[in-house]
Amino acid sequence: MAASIGSLLVGAQLVACSGDDNGSASPADAGNTAADAGATGPVLTLSESRNKLYLGQTAKLDGASIAPNITANAKWVVLAAPSDSAIKTESLQGADTTSPSFKPDVLGQYTLQVSDGVSSSVLVLIEAIDVPVFWRETTFSTPNDGAAVLTAAIATHVGGVYGARDRVIDCPVTSTDDPGRMTFAYSIAAAHVASWGDTWEAPPGQPSRVVVPAVNLDPAHSLTKFSLLAATSQSACSSPDARTLASLDTDAGVPMSGDIPTSEWVWNARFSPDGNRVAFMSDNHGIGRLATIGFDGSGKRELAPTQAEADGGALDPDAATNARVQGGAPLGPLTPRWKDNAHIGWITFHGPTATSNLPMDWELYVVEDKDGAQPELAMRCSNVSPQTFDFLPDGSIVLAGTHEINLDAGTASPTDLLVYKANANKDCELVRNLTNSKTDSDWARDLALSPDKTQVAFLSGTGQGAIFGNNYSLSLATVPVDGSRAPAVVPGAEGGAAPGVGPRWVAGGTALTWGRVVMGAGIFSGIPGGVGGQAAIPVEGGTPRILAEGSSSQTPDGPMHGRIISGIGQGCSVGRGALSSGFMAGSVALGLASLIARRRRRSN
Repeated sequence: MAASIGSLLVGAQLVACSGDDNGSASPADAGNTAADAGATGPVLTLSESRNKLYLGQTAKLDGASIAPNITANAKWVVLAAPSDSAIKTESLQGADTTSPSFKPDVLGQYTLQVSDGVSSSVLVLIEAIDVPVFWRETTFSTPNDGAAVLTAAIATHVGGVYGARDRVIDCPVTSTDDPGRMTFAYSIAAAHVASWGDTWEAPPGQPSRVVVPAVNLDPAHSLTKFSLLAATSQSACSSPDARTLASLDTDAGVPMSGDIPTSEWVWNARFSPDGNRVAFMSDNHGIGRLATIGFDGSGKRELAPTQAEADGGALDPDAATNARVQGGAPLGPLTPRWKDNAHIGWITFHGPTATSNLPMDWELYVVEDKDGAQPELAMRCSNVSPQTFDFLPDGSIVLAGTHEINLDAGTASPTDLLVYKANANKDCELVRNLTNSKTDSDWARDLALSPDKTQVAFLSGTGQGAIFGNNYSLSLATVPVDGSRAPAVVPGAEGGAAPGVGPRWVAGGTALTWGRVVMGAGIFSGIPGGVGGQAAIPVEGGTPRILAEGSSSQTPDGPMHGRIISGIGQGCSVGRGALSSGFMAGSVALGLASLIARRRRRSN
């Protein structure tokens, strides 16, 4: 069995987003940890007598709004807290001011009172709630009766960083079909396409939102349907807010094996900062477009072609997105990013390396989200191969990219976190290098900007870095955008990170979620690899919480069962580059299931 799995892994190592077979992430300074930065967590100002905040946030009470009649001699006391909380009146900072603050330490309700010590008092209720985190789950199994059948089910889950029980928020998609088709339809849909989605964190107490591309198969009609699905943290199967925003159908059929066609596809989705609109890319009959749509399904706008002409000229209205296929999975363009609530930017590659593993010539375009808007060239560059990027408040960008550096002993091509701005000619100028790697095997990848855009979370490591290689080691790290301190590994998140399943900031920027790898799990115990999972940790570090974990198992000559966990919109797998560990494990498992079924058919 192990030999069969190993043979399926040949050429299927997880690689860096650029496709370099020998990459991992750039090393964070060994003398630094995220705790050294003195992170205290974002402060949330509360101005009502009843409030909610995410556990991890610091509450600052706006006494002038809560108790306008108490302007002098204000005294605050903690009347009640959850039974396992250590919060007391002594925990309040500024208890004798109009605006004290404290940080809830467990989930539950806290009751405070402010008074003037004479005749006036006001009760304030503060509920610390768990922040929702989304992921996609695929479960699959093969029978042991010799039938050439594989069953699979896909569902979107939501859980909590601090222990809120996970639940399904959409209608699970189930299917039983020929294993060759199932390998395509369901390993891709569950474990790779999910990474092209996005989540939007609502203010505490309101439903957060999720969008995820999906692919479904109708074998009876040789129809493949690519969709953009939407739901909220409060959704349930068939609820009004679990819906399809956009879809494409193709009657080209699905190959039993080989590469997946990319002429019809719904690509990378991204929420606007206010969560009201979704930008996404699509290839419809080989024509690439950037579009937006309201989260409620209204106001769809087709804004611009996505691909520049081959020589770096104007955008080509007839060109397909310069997508490619790796390991049988389609790898799309880099995910577009909202510059603000009204403008979207995206990167298009051109020239002879446009569809290669290291495309070096690219342009950044920005377009306003309104009918008839004309896209404008914002920046052009030819000395770095970007994997992911995002906008900073001043219009510059931070990107994870491979670039060449000069050393005393020659040159090297590490992948660093780089800040670029456009000069007067719209050519890119390097503002700063946040990671300053020195060798080809140093990588800083899968970046995510904090909500206030002052910090970058990313995956950091060094060595060969392939998920199925013996040198696999990636850690979760952070670094300030202004470069005021060196990169720092988050204490407790050393090693075990999954390439392509990078971090997301949650709970108002007080915690991080990222992809973890369960090494040597189940049927993969005979090889240096594993199955993926979803983990979370406070920004200052601690003990990681495993929110969901993949698994696989098989008894001799018995059925095989598996569970694949896929982060939504995390890391460089949302754009050009490596497949996540969950996807690769799932692809291997599903491919193996197909192989087993075909062998059983031959033996019968």
